[in-house]
Amino acid sequence: MKHYRITLEGRTFDVEVLDDPRQRQVRVRVDGHVFTVEAEAAEASSRKSDTTPSVLPEPVRAASPSPAPASAGAVGGIKAPLPGVIKSIAVRPGQQVAAGDELLVIEAMKMDNVIRAMREGTVGVIHVTEGRQVAHGEPLLDWAGREP
Repeated sequence: MKHYRITLEGRTFDVEVLDDPRQRQVRVRVDGHVFTVEAEAAEASSRKSDTTPSVLPEPVRAASPSPAPASAGAVGGIKAPLPGVIKSIAVRPGQQVAAGDELLVIEAMKMDNVIRAMREGTVGVIHVTEGRQVAHGEPLLDWAGREP
């Protein structure tokens, strides 16, 4: 992780880059708040006439460390246990799943990481699509209905 102190329009911010800066989307912590931002090479950004930082509208909450298989029992859904690319999605909204069922596959460092349900339930919203880059802790899917 890299730490920076930047001054923008007379205000100083402490910035910590949480992900690999070579990724398209990068999580950064700015004065204690975590955001997902679009990253690009410095040469490309110097050619732009607009110098406004490209920040995605919704901040991503800082994730607590999780084991390699995603914790599907957590209230609110499943978050990415590691950064990577969504290789496949095995479920659809409204689908009933049992503990151990494959939900999706994240490819990281040329390895497939199968994310399985840790409990039975009904799939609610799926936040990702195949081929999309995800950051550690990013929401993947939510459960439908009330939590047991």
